[in-house]
Amino acid sequence: IAAMLLALPLLLAAGSRHRSTIVRHAVAGANDAATDTWHRDAVAATAAWALWIAAVNLCPFARKSLETSDAISYVVTEADNQKAFYAAAVACARDLAAASDVDPTAAIVFLVAPFYEPDDFPAFLRSVEALEDDVMPEASDDAIQIAGFHPAWAFGGVPDDDPLHFEKRAPHPTVSLVLVDGAAAGS
Repeated sequence: IAAMLLALPLLLAAGSRHRSTIVRHAVAGANDAATDTWHRDAVAATAAWALWIAAVNLCPFARKSLETSDAISYVVTEADNQKAFYAAAVACARDLAAASDVDPTAAIVFLVAPFYEPDDFPAFLRSVEALEDDVMPEASDDAIQIAGFHPAWAFGGVPDDDPLHFEKRAPHPTVSLVLVDGAAAGS
């Protein structure tokens, strides 16, 4: 674990080469300089985490997506309640499905939600489960799959120091929406 954690600052620096693409996605809808700055910071931290996950091979799928040009987008929401969080996820799902008509490699959107349950992992996990089971089936077909990530993520029955936990420990509460057909096109 220590070696993996020591690699993170190097990946943060390496991730700066992708910053122009990342920032373009982050600032969409930003209303002022302060919002623009924290959107950029949230996206940069999430993108660095995703690069790190790929670099240490905790998720081979992430590596394939990150190596595919324009396969990953980042959206930051200011949602601080379940209704707003679900609305943002549904909007991302619809945008992802619409983009796939034009670009089959538009495979993943990371919806970064810094203000939604940042200190309550169990509540966030329940929301992601409800989003997957109840909300998304109404908003899209099976072509989009979701996965949740949280700074406090912990797999039950796994030792605290197991690297597996870090695959799901994003810097902010985050949901990935994966376009299944697009992911296959990018691999």
